Amino acid sequence: MFVLPSIEISFSASPLYAILLIVFAAGAAYFFYRFTLPPVTRSRRLILSALRGATLALVLLLLLEPVLRTSFVIRHPPVVAILADRSASMTIVDRTGNRAEQMRNLLTTVIPGAIPEGAASEIYSFGTSLRGPLRQPPDTLGDETTDIAGAFLALAHERERSNIRAVIILSDGMYTEGENPVYRAGAMGIPVFAIGIGDTAQQKDVLVSRITANDLAYAGTTAPVDVVIKSSGYGGEKAEVTLNDGTRILDRTVVVLPAGTAEVSARLSYTPEGEGPHRYTVCVSSLPGELTAANNKRLFAVKVLRSTMRVLILAAGPSPDLSIIRGTLAEDPNISVRALTQKLGGGYYEGALTPQAIDSADCILSIGMPDAATASAAVELVRSAIVDGQKPLLFVGGKSIDPPKLLAMAPSLPVIPEGASPGEQEVEFVPDPSHLDHPLLALGSDTERDVWNHLPPVFATHAVYRLREGAIALGSPRIRNVILPQPFMAVRDIAGTRSLGLMGYGLWRWRLMTQGNPDTAPLFASFLSSSIRWLTSREEGRSVRVAPTRDQFSRGEPVSFSAQAYNANSQPVEDAQVSLEITGEGEHIRVDLHPLGSGRYEGAVEGLPPGEFTFGATAARGGREFGRDKGSFLVGGLNLEYLDTRMNAEVLQQLAYRTAGIYLTYSDADRLREGLASLRSLSPRDERRTEALELHRWPYLLALVIALFSAEWIIRKRSAMI
Repeated sequence: MFVLPSIEISFSASPLYAILLIVFAAGAAYFFYRFTLPPVTRSRRLILSALRGATLALVLLLLLEPVLRTSFVIRHPPVVAILADRSASMTIVDRTGNRAEQMRNLLTTVIPGAIPEGAASEIYSFGTSLRGPLRQPPDTLGDETTDIAGAFLALAHERERSNIRAVIILSDGMYTEGENPVYRAGAMGIPVFAIGIGDTAQQKDVLVSRITANDLAYAGTTAPVDVVIKSSGYGGEKAEVTLNDGTRILDRTVVVLPAGTAEVSARLSYTPEGEGPHRYTVCVSSLPGELTAANNKRLFAVKVLRSTMRVLILAAGPSPDLSIIRGTLAEDPNISVRALTQKLGGGYYEGALTPQAIDSADCILSIGMPDAATASAAVELVRSAIVDGQKPLLFVGGKSIDPPKLLAMAPSLPVIPEGASPGEQEVEFVPDPSHLDHPLLALGSDTERDVWNHLPPVFATHAVYRLREGAIALGSPRIRNVILPQPFMAVRDIAGTRSLGLMGYGLWRWRLMTQGNPDTAPLFASFLSSSIRWLTSREEGRSVRVAPTRDQFSRGEPVSFSAQAYNANSQPVEDAQVSLEITGEGEHIRVDLHPLGSGRYEGAVEGLPPGEFTFGATAARGGREFGRDKGSFLVGGLNLEYLDTRMNAEVLQQLAYRTAGIYLTYSDADRLREGLASLRSLSPRDERRTEALELHRWPYLLALVIALFSAEWIIRKRSAMI
């Protein structure tokens, strides 16, 4: 609603000058047309005088830089915001009735008749987030989380746009995300009318309350799954708990439900088959009279790794590094180690180096090899395995490395030696800050990242190593606080072959000299295990790497993706078109990811129903595809909304009490009209706005001056005065 505006005009000088200029313009116009040749009628002289005077006055006034200010008031009517709970718990049918139908009746019948005259209402829905204002009541319920505090926080921002003077919240009061909403509601400073929907009594129900399982498992190795079953309203009944992978039952057990509301534990187990991400479901059988079966199953995700990784160590000779590295790797139950130690006169202490020994290995670990004593046949055998067999290589330097043989043996090594030097020096490893997120440096812990700077020094020769094309330097050597411009730790991932190089030796120090410090002691073992897993995994070799931000999402929550695109030289591609095809549960959706720069992309999709989904990603550049990726994720694996199906009347009562509002149940919601009518705060808000227009910059005023000059010229022309 608008109130009549007030108009004011101001000048850069005193208004007296404006009056004088207007008088001067009028006098000049009268003087010009006091007599005319040829003579014209008196009326025409008056018209010409008026046109000339108005034109001169406008031109002269523009020199004073006039500003036109308009002040007006916008009156905002009071608004009652209606918050409707759209979470999954609002679909429950309990002893009080169907919660969804009750809320719909309140929104369409009861509340519209309770809004006082002169006030407006706006409907919002909330669950995982606040949505609105809506044109009609929400017809889709099912968010798997309820954030009431977040809804009030978002509504507080809406007050900047709308004159919200009161809030009506329709909910069962159960919040499964965010903080206690009472504080957020009180901070708004307006009354909240809470209408509770649902039964406060515990309903008869059986549900999967909690699952405890390892995120990582190994193929062929039995893994346990601990399950907690919660029940209420039963006592002595038996329920079957099963574990399945979507196609077959992997394990089952029977539990006896305790009396009242209580929990009972069960242990299941499974033996994963195949590598990669796997999805499993725990189900508990339904019982007669159960409130809902929607919470009788729960999904969880596991990444299955190869059961045993076989590592072949090739050492130039016996050394502390060989002993410590071999022993440390042997501590990992999922790593099998075999070592071949070179003799001075040729051959190996543990047996011959054969093609079968190399072929049976998943990874080759070279310690100080090759040196001058390494046979050319051994160099060629290892080279063939790396190039033709795409064997990953972990290279640890040594004092007597033979650079030409190293180049011949390991063409995929991330560094190129540019000369040998018998000299030896102590160096410290300094990680590159820009690569601290690399899995070999991050190791899943922010604390471990910083520990890299506190490791004892190791040894390195004076040889110079240059980074090979497509390789990444994860860190450099430091001598007496001077960081050398060459890599100490580098990785390379090209054409499906991975390699890791450590251009130093004496790594036994990282294990033995750190035992007194609980922060640094486990670092070396963790680094070695992570290195073997990274080298034997081929995932990072893809040109396109797309993954959901999590393996599991709640229903109603946006499913977000992140992607990276690289060319054949492992350089980021910034102008790619990355798209996803998502399928599952009868859905087939295409999503285009938008670029973030440096070869990174992101995107999201909303509205997916609960279930397991797969996605296929393609990346194209200039209309030509250069990479693909695929994966899977879960929606609706957590049924937080069904963990407690009662109405939480205490939260709703506190919301009303702390804000000077009223708490009502569905049965006495008719009292809402009386409560709203008694509010004195339902008053309009006046917003005063002022707009300024600089007339000397206004193009329409210049057009008016030209129009007046033109009109005068036309009349003079028709009067034969020109």
